[in-house]
Amino acid sequence: MKIIKTFLTASLFYAITLIMPAQADVREVFVCHYLDGHNMSDVMSARDFYLKQAKKAGIEPPMSFVWTPYKADTDIDVIWFSNYESMDAFAAQADVAMASPEMIAVQARFDSVVKCTSSLGMRELIYEGDEPAVADPPAIISSNACKLNHAAENADMGDLWGHVQDTLTGIDAYKQSIAYAFTPIITSPTSPDLYLYEVSDNVTSWAAKRAAFASSDASASLGRHFQKIMDCTNTLWIGERVIPIAE
Repeated sequence: MKIIKTFLTASLFYAITLIMPAQADVREVFVCHYLDGHNMSDVMSARDFYLKQAKKAGIEPPMSFVWTPYKADTDIDVIWFSNYESMDAFAAQADVAMASPEMIAVQARFDSVVKCTSSLGMRELIYEGDEPAVADPPAIISSNACKLNHAAENADMGDLWGHVQDTLTGIDAYKQSIAYAFTPIITSPTSPDLYLYEVSDNVTSWAAKRAAFASSDASASLGRHFQKIMDCTNTLWIGERVIPIAE
């Protein structure tokens, strides 16, 4: 058993280091289920309490987003994401929060509404169009959970991201788009190695991009490139920024 555990640990470490970008921001993730009788309005009420308590404690809350399922085979009710500019920034905020009575009360408030598992990862921008991806929130998020093929090497990832950029830049529908790679650093043997997600203004925009990509001469080549390196499953989510509150 020890040999198996050692092999799994080494494999996970290889996968993480293979796709971990040299520079990226940090994303804290909470995957949540509503407790009986609660819903999104209760989560937003807890968010408001969080903001009040953070102000009392002199803490600047990180930019945060929520996703809810739109077209997804999942029992997840809501995912909460908080973004930090670096691991140092996340660590400093975490230490302050754990020592703050105000923030401990915030945790209790959220725990009365949702049951969540938390994780951490690195987020890297892999494509950005010339125009803002979202003009009228909420957005539509196309998310891909991916497992790397064992033959993939570090250079393959850089080549793939370059191929993505070259292909999408040549498709007009992707001028209003942004896409990221998220690499978990809190993992299990069964968790995806990588998440890829692309943001669209609405369902119409998402559908137009799909149609434009499918009709592009370059789409088949990029599709084969992805299949050579990873296998992914796709879901659709509704996403919206919740901190700071949109005016």
